[in-house]
Amino acid sequence: MSDPIAPAKAGGTRRRWLTGVALATAFLAGGVTVSGISAVAQDGMQGMTSGGGHMDGHMQAMAHMTVALDAVGATADQKAKIEGILHAGLKPVMSLHSDMGDLHGALITLLTAPTIDRAALEQLRATEIGKLDQASKAAVQAMADAAEVLSPDQRAKLGAMIAEHQHHGA
Repeated sequence: MSDPIAPAKAGGTRRRWLTGVALATAFLAGGVTVSGISAVAQDGMQGMTSGGGHMDGHMQAMAHMTVALDAVGATADQKAKIEGILHAGLKPVMSLHSDMGDLHGALITLLTAPTIDRAALEQLRATEIGKLDQASKAAVQAMADAAEVLSPDQRAKLGAMIAEHQHHGA
């Protein structure tokens, strides 16, 4: 099975999906690790569109996170803990994409059938929402765990950096 952190070779749907997940999890987690999550989403897309592989995007995202953690004075131990926490905690969110082909196939089958089975469509929707809910819970838990690795002062510095980055990016 492929690495669920790896961006799949997809178009704008992947970008919108990752952006939505990044924004939702950032909102829920208070934005403490938004720069890392945003880098994963943005760099993953950049890696795909520039011909780079998923490792390029993942490596770039980790580099951005390392720069941010260096800027707030995170120790090597803190960086290693945060990387491990986020990698493991975001796997369920990223693995949702690996199921997209199956989901699309099921939707096409249901929506092109001679008779539209609304109950089956609703069941499919409910199942996918359940998966998303579980994955988002894992992501929020991971971001909270990662945030706790940093001191309150480091989190405040990171928050200021994120706010500054958002101001310049707007």
